[in-house]
Amino acid sequence: MIKFSKKITTLSLIAGFSTIALIGCGGSEDATPNTDATESGAFGTSVFAVGDLNGVFSPFFYTTAYDDVINGRVHMGLLGQDRLGQVVPEAATFNIEETTTDSGDLQTVYTFTLQDGIKFSDGEPMTADDVMFNFLVLLDPTYDGMSTLNTLPIVGLADYKDGDATEIAGIKKLDDKTVQVTIDGIDPAAIYKFAISVTPEHYYGTTFKKGDLSGVKLKNEAPLGAGPFIFDSFANNVVNLVNNPNYFFGAPKLDKLKFQVIDQANMFEAVRSQQVDLSDPSASPEMVANVEEAGLHYELVDNLGYGYIGINAERVPDINVRKGLMHLMNRAPAVESYYGDLATVIERPMSTVSWAYPQDATEYYGYDVAKAKEYFVAAGYTEVGGKLVKDGKQLRIEVGIPGGGTMDHPTAPVLTQMKSDLEAMGAVLEIADTDGSLFFDVLNQKGWDMWVAAWGSTADPDMYQIYHSTGPSNHYSIFNDDLDKIIVDARSTNDVAVRTNLYQQALDIIMDQAVEMPIYQRKNMYVFNPEMINIDSLTDDMTPYYNFYSELQNIEMVK
Repeated sequence: MIKFSKKITTLSLIAGFSTIALIGCGGSEDATPNTDATESGAFGTSVFAVGDLNGVFSPFFYTTAYDDVINGRVHMGLLGQDRLGQVVPEAATFNIEETTTDSGDLQTVYTFTLQDGIKFSDGEPMTADDVMFNFLVLLDPTYDGMSTLNTLPIVGLADYKDGDATEIAGIKKLDDKTVQVTIDGIDPAAIYKFAISVTPEHYYGTTFKKGDLSGVKLKNEAPLGAGPFIFDSFANNVVNLVNNPNYFFGAPKLDKLKFQVIDQANMFEAVRSQQVDLSDPSASPEMVANVEEAGLHYELVDNLGYGYIGINAERVPDINVRKGLMHLMNRAPAVESYYGDLATVIERPMSTVSWAYPQDATEYYGYDVAKAKEYFVAAGYTEVGGKLVKDGKQLRIEVGIPGGGTMDHPTAPVLTQMKSDLEAMGAVLEIADTDGSLFFDVLNQKGWDMWVAAWGSTADPDMYQIYHSTGPSNHYSIFNDDLDKIIVDARSTNDVAVRTNLYQQALDIIMDQAVEMPIYQRKNMYVFNPEMINIDSLTDDMTPYYNFYSELQNIEMVK
């Protein structure tokens, strides 16, 4: 059965082909399934596999996607997403209105109204004060977490962050259930950034004041929220959660839920051996065959992200050299050999799942050794003594790949083919195969001429962070005025048709500048033990934005 699923994340760079978060469920000696039903009707204990945890279980300060998997089970979001990736009410309903100030400036007003009857797991009601508290933490001058809420042009935010203001003029509590936020201009991505977790002020904010988040951070290891489960403990690489009878969307049907840390290489075996009930091994034809042979249930889901090869335009400044390199990237054989039919070659640097991806996009740089040589010659390189040289220097490119020292990576064959082709021309490709930590250290210092990685995306395809000249993740060193203008224009309208056209123009500029070659769109894989999990209780019609976690309260154990 092929369905779709996705974890919602901020735009982030992901090494290689690993998933953003490893998710699963099952039973082990450390987490023996409980077959006793509770008075609420909840039944059994399920265990989900997860990657390495840092133990920072805070929606404010988590540092890894694995820890945020736990956050999502304990906390409730102000807003959610539906199967199409559109923002929908969760803790609050919302209204968006464009207005004009007396001076003629455009503003956008967001009004959030909490739904009646929402309680935190300790029984205390959720109120507008809690929403206000969470906004103030995320916008505090000393905030150093993952949220990018502070990048929004919220009215009065600059005075709060940089001045003496103790309140933010553009964030107002209208009544016990309603909060209103006003931003200058239009930002189509703003509504997604407002999809924050709502934590209880009475628990996290007892000592909170502007400029001092120390009291909030004291709760990093003991979260409390309004999500479907209550945090109990974290020890011996196992997170223990218990049923939250106060959950607004209905008490979970599981009595307890555990998250067991499992190495990526052991994800399949952990389910097969009934150590866990659910995991997400890397999808491959071999893995599908193994899962089917073991009689396990699986779902293949499109990943909201894509693999690519990047080129640093400052380190490789001649566009003809970059275009020549592009023509040496033989993508299809590499993707097919690694993923089979579980991934496809893509033609623009954007996940094909995105509404902005041009479905009619055609190949921009085909694999063509002769064409590559033409571009190198156009860049001024000539063959001298069997070497491709310019101004006495041989063409030499260094590329980084996070293959763990074994070149275990779907894009590795592309590099080995490039190396062979360049050597035949008299040029050199130096392949640095490193672990993920070193790889990103070098990448962040712009130490690679080329590199291999993958982007994980958000529902809104805003390009500012990656491709704008001042974007914080512009590893490509692409500085293009036309591209900058298109990106800003696309951020300045809510018209999807207009934004789609602008993004397609932007994608063509990125391709023409030869700083990024899109390689593949892959699928994620979720493996379930049908002897432990009631497969019929899983979410129907999963999409990249809406998976089994979206209706976690409905998952049942086999009785």
